[in-house]
Amino acid sequence: MAYLTKKQERERFIAEFLRRLREAPPGTRVYMRCGDVFKGADVVSIDELRAARVVRDDYDAGEGG
Repeated sequence: MAYLTKKQERERFIAEFLRRLREAPPGTRVYMRCGDVFKGADVVSIDELRAARVVRDDYDAGEGG
C-alpha cells in the first residue's frame, strides 16, 4: 500500500474537485468532504491583506520612506 504525502493528498483532492466542477451542470452545487486536507493552511484576515496592499501601493507610488 502506497502512502501519500500531505501535498500529494491536497493535489489529488483539488484535481478531483475540479473534475467534478467541470462535469457538473451550470448552477449545480458541488460538495466534497475535505477532512483535514486544509488543516495546515494559514488563516489570514482579508482586512490585514488589504491594509498591507494599500501601504505597499503608497510606498511604490513614492509616498513611502
